[in-house]
Amino acid sequence: MRTKILRRWKLGEPDSHMMMRHAKTILRILLAIMVLSTISLLIFYRPAAYLAAVPVPILFLGYLFACYLERQSRAMLLRVPNQTLISADEVEMNAEYAGIYTAMGLVLLFAISSFIVVATMVEDWGTVGLSASVLFLLALFIVLPYLPIFIAEAAQDERDKLEREAESDREEDAKLN
Repeated sequence: MRTKILRRWKLGEPDSHMMMRHAKTILRILLAIMVLSTISLLIFYRPAAYLAAVPVPILFLGYLFACYLERQSRAMLLRVPNQTLISADEVEMNAEYAGIYTAMGLVLLFAISSFIVVATMVEDWGTVGLSASVLFLLALFIVLPYLPIFIAEAAQDERDKLEREAESDREEDAKLN
């Protein structure tokens, strides 16, 4: 009986749920920063206020998407009561969400880095938004052929990790029995 309690405790929350919780936290922080930046820019430097306001709807849509995925990946929706091993469906969901998390992270990284590069190079704040958009799209077009490779690699890493964990659980069961 003790091994079943230990195994059920070790099963924990799904990796996909944890990834989407982290994505929600990051997007929530970025949303707060952008809203506060928009308000402060409206007060102190009105011509540049749109720069902080433009990402807000995009970040909000990303936040809604992460909330939807997080809700779909809850353990009570994926698992039956007293389940001790991760099912094949949950492994696939974890692998798929690892790919989605990687894609979201890369797009966010390109967006932030293109804005920072343009903000340091362009003196006219009226053209920073347009220049950052062009640089962001250029970066996406350059990386677009490699993006599926990054996503597939993240998914495969997640599958390999879950398979190693399942193998170690089987070895522990064999030692205990």
